[in-house]
Amino acid sequence: MILRAHHLLCILGFRGLGYSAEFTSNMSRIVEHLRAHPHTLIQVITTADDICSPCPFLDDGRCRQKGAQSEEAVRHRDLAVMARLGLATADKLTWDGIQERLRLRVKPQDLDEICGDCQWLSLGYCAEGLEKLGEPGER
Repeated sequence: MILRAHHLLCILGFRGLGYSAEFTSNMSRIVEHLRAHPHTLIQVITTADDICSPCPFLDDGRCRQKGAQSEEAVRHRDLAVMARLGLATADKLTWDGIQERLRLRVKPQDLDEICGDCQWLSLGYCAEGLEKLGEPGER
C-alpha cells in the first residue's frame, strides 16, 4: 500500500466522512483493511497516494482542494509527519510499526502545528485516534 505521510494521521481519525461518496468508500476500504491486517506493508510518500485516487480535488496528480497552493500545503503536512516519525520518502513500514511510531512521537497537541490548515482538525477525530493508540488493545 502507498500512503502520503499525513494520511497516516487521517486514518487514525477517520469516521466515515470525506469529499465524495467514492472517496469515502475508498478510504473506508483502506482503513478497514489496515485494522484487519496490521502487518500490511506501507510505503510512505509525499505525493498522491492510494487514498487520493478517487478524490474530486485530485487534478493531474496534485491536490487542488483550495487552489494551486493546495499541493504545497499538503506536502508540508507530509514532511512534518515524516520528520516526527523519522522517515524518508519511500520508506516502508508495517501499519503496526507506523502506529507504534505515532504513539511514541506524535501527541494530540502536535496536530495544531502539523495540520493547522486542515478542515477536519477542528472535529478532533485525529486527536482522538492518537489518544487511542496509547490505550491497551487499540493497536
